Amino acid sequence: MEKRIVTVQYNYDVAIVGSGVAGLFGACHMDPSLKVLVIAKREPDLTNTSLAQGGIAAVLDTVNDNQEDHIRDTMIAGGYENNPDAVRLLVSRGPADVRELMELGAVFDRNPDGSLNYTLEGGHCRPRIVHHKDSTGSEVQRALLAYVRTLPNVTIWEDSLVALLKKDTCFHLDVIQEHTDLIRHVNARVCLLATGGIGRVYEYTTNSKIATGDGIAFAYRLGARIKNLHYIQFHPTGFANKKDRETFLISESVRGEGGYLLNAEKKRFMQNYDPRQELAPRDVVSHFEMVETKRQNSNDLWLDISYKPADFIRQRFP
Repeated sequence: MEKRIVTVQYNYDVAIVGSGVAGLFGACHMDPSLKVLVIAKREPDLTNTSLAQGGIAAVLDTVNDNQEDHIRDTMIAGGYENNPDAVRLLVSRGPADVRELMELGAVFDRNPDGSLNYTLEGGHCRPRIVHHKDSTGSEVQRALLAYVRTLPNVTIWEDSLVALLKKDTCFHLDVIQEHTDLIRHVNARVCLLATGGIGRVYEYTTNSKIATGDGIAFAYRLGARIKNLHYIQFHPTGFANKKDRETFLISESVRGEGGYLLNAEKKRFMQNYDPRQELAPRDVVSHFEMVETKRQNSNDLWLDISYKPADFIRQRFP
C-alpha cells in the first residue's frame, strides 16, 4: 500500500532554522509585527546550547577586568587567525547581551554579597565567566525558550527536518514532520540559519545528535562562501564511555576551578608542554593530550579535582 504524502503551504516573514541560543535570541529580537517561525529538528531544547556547561565570557567586572584584555586573550586563543572586527564586536557586545539574558529570565550564580560569581576558563587571563552552576547552557536555553513561547508572533515547530531550501524571490523550505506523512512547504521573506556545528559527524563527540552541519550545507548550496571549515574544536574533557558516541561533557570550569589533567601514570603532564598548563586554550590542551597518549602508548587520561572539598564540588558541579 502506497503512503499518501500530504503537503501544506505556509507563509512567514521570517523562518529561523535552529532552536538553540542563536535561533531563539534572534527570535527575541524580531519586530513584533513580523510573523516568525522557529524550526527545531527535535525537541526545541535538544540543542548544543543545552549541553554547554561552563559559562559565558564577558567583561562585566570593569574594576578588575577590561575589554582590551578580553580581546587579546581571544586573539591569542585563536592563533591570530580570528577576524579582529568580529572579535571586537563579540567582546564589546558581550556584557549587554549577558544583561539581556538576565532580563529575559536567565539566572547566574552570585556571591554572598549579591555580585556575579566569575570563574576562570582556559585562555583567559582572569576570571570573567558568568555561569549557572555547571549547566549554564541549559539555563540559558530554558530562559530563552520560555520567553519566546510568550511571543504571539512566534511559532515553534519541533521534530521538523528541513529537507530542502531554495531561493528565488523569497526562501522556500520543505519541512518534514517526523512520525507523520506531512510535508510543510514554507515560504519566507527572510531565512536565518542557526543550526550550529558539525561535531556529530565524528565518531566521538560532546555535541548533540542534531549537530550535523545542515545549515552550513544549505548556505553553501545557496552560494555562500564557506570559510575555515578545517578549524574543528574538540573539547579536551569528556567522560570516557566507549559505548556511547555522544560523550558526556566535563566542563572546562573543572580545570578553571583547579582540576588537574593526569596521564596513564596518574601524573600531571601539561606543564611539560605549555606554561598555561591546564588553562591553555582548548585546542592546545586537546593537542597535547593526544601527544601525551602517544608518548605513553595509552589512551587513558584522568581529570582530578579530588583535593578540593567534597561540599565545594557538589555545589559547584552538581
